[in-house]
Amino acid sequence: MTTLPQDTKPREDAAEALASAGPSAKNGLMRFAIGAAGIAFFQALTFRPFSNVSAFVLHRQDRWLLLAAAVLVLLSCIRPSERLRLPAVHRRTWLMAALAVLVVTSAGHFLLLSGYDLSRDEQMATFDATVFGQGHLVAPLPPLWRDHSDALNTLFLYPAQPRGAWISSYLPINAAMRALLGLIGAPWLVGPLMTALGAIALFGCVKRLWPGDREAGFVALVLYFGSAQVLFAGMTSYAMPGHLALNLCWLWLFLRRTTTSDLSALAVGFVATGLHQPLMHPMFVAPFVLMLLAERRWHRAALYIAGYAAIGAFWLWWPTWISPLVQASAHAPRPEGVDYFARLTIILRDRDPMGLPEMVANGLRFIAWQHLLLVPLLLVGARRYRTDPMIAALAAGMVLTILVMALLLPNQGHGFGYRYLHGLIGNGILLAMYGWKALGNQTGQWRTLVLRTTAAGALVILPVQALMAHDFYAASARVSARLATINADYVVLGRKDVATSVDLVHNSPYLGGRPLRLLRDELNDGTIAAICVGHPAVALIGNATLKPLDAYYGFGASADLLNADVAPRLARAGCRVSRVG
Repeated sequence: MTTLPQDTKPREDAAEALASAGPSAKNGLMRFAIGAAGIAFFQALTFRPFSNVSAFVLHRQDRWLLLAAAVLVLLSCIRPSERLRLPAVHRRTWLMAALAVLVVTSAGHFLLLSGYDLSRDEQMATFDATVFGQGHLVAPLPPLWRDHSDALNTLFLYPAQPRGAWISSYLPINAAMRALLGLIGAPWLVGPLMTALGAIALFGCVKRLWPGDREAGFVALVLYFGSAQVLFAGMTSYAMPGHLALNLCWLWLFLRRTTTSDLSALAVGFVATGLHQPLMHPMFVAPFVLMLLAERRWHRAALYIAGYAAIGAFWLWWPTWISPLVQASAHAPRPEGVDYFARLTIILRDRDPMGLPEMVANGLRFIAWQHLLLVPLLLVGARRYRTDPMIAALAAGMVLTILVMALLLPNQGHGFGYRYLHGLIGNGILLAMYGWKALGNQTGQWRTLVLRTTAAGALVILPVQALMAHDFYAASARVSARLATINADYVVLGRKDVATSVDLVHNSPYLGGRPLRLLRDELNDGTIAAICVGHPAVALIGNATLKPLDAYYGFGASADLLNADVAPRLARAGCRVSRVG
């Protein structure tokens, strides 16, 4: 039924060794909580809030969340009872919980996140879904924009010069799912559905690994639904809820150990690899394939190796197929950065010098947006990697992802928790379950801690995080809504007008509706001459319109001053220029 070894003696020895330490596990929990808060405040002294988004959220959100978590952990550790029992959780309860999280994340998309795509990643998922929903692979550009598309903001789009069409450079499955649900007018439902599916698959994994444990389901449930990262990411257009759900579905199938389930896991793996970026899911899978090789399960290992070789080849080929479709000329040379090997070369060449402090901030953010006990229990479980190959595989997926992303992309940008570990939160919960099983005679006290910290998270931490999430999205949503009401053909913003102002420059792939949004930084003389034919109305966006973002972030340049240079250039070319506050 499971991949667990039959000999339980090593696990019993580990549990006895931990239990013999008396109150050390509870003391370790308190030291962990205090230490995480201390590191966050110490890093805030040198990692200034205007450095980047990671630094800003460390100052604005994470250090305060970690401080509150430390206080709540200390209070929860006062005189824990030895006699409490946790309720058993059956399949029907999990299904009801999954339905509840579907409702909560669906409502939260609108009520907390303003129904808005804040980050470029989210905007590209919506952008691509609109194109796919029209039955196209790319959206054609009018002739006016073929040489001037950079002014429309082409960040994270396939490069082309000149450009005949456009589509994002992400893999298509997340957007395709959104396009499919867009047929019923609910593309936003993908994240909530994936979050609910992840909960169901996690229950399946827990039942496979601990079929006779009545408490395991309850502990796993509260760790999953008590994770703010799981809940709030499920309200967004990010691909990350899909990564978490499909990774857990894959593991659930993998644990069945039949040829049919292995083939089904490969089908899930094909979809998961094509969600967004081709690296995320294979880093989750690789340790399990290595586990099969270590256990000399040659036939299963060969099946997975051959399957993922084919899956990888297909998705690595995808950009080379799509890229020519966006070129204005079939004979144009392929631009730099189309295929993944070229992108990897560029990333390694232009490595972020702030990588180490950013990864520390990412780790702190991951801790701050989880259930209060997840990471401490995870660490207890992961320490036993030598006793069980399943523990080693679960932990290795997380470690591999952290190391690779630290090398390639330490700055995650926007997101709740650490976005690049989102697909591995299921690994973390299962490792925490191994940690729970290792508590031995301290389990009685920890039952109290589970109940107290879950209540503290639900009543104190989650409401604060909900307010933070709302404020994070609402400022941009308000400015974007204001831009949409301006009576002009074009509105112009600059990258440095205010923090994240570049993310306000997003347009429909078919350029329908007005005003179109332009990047001031890309308005060279040729672009200005092209767009000013016909004397269109151009609105330059000033400080007053951007005030919600300036008030939220507290730093940025003066849009009014930066507009002073471009206004006369537009007027001389024939545009009717106005300044909007």
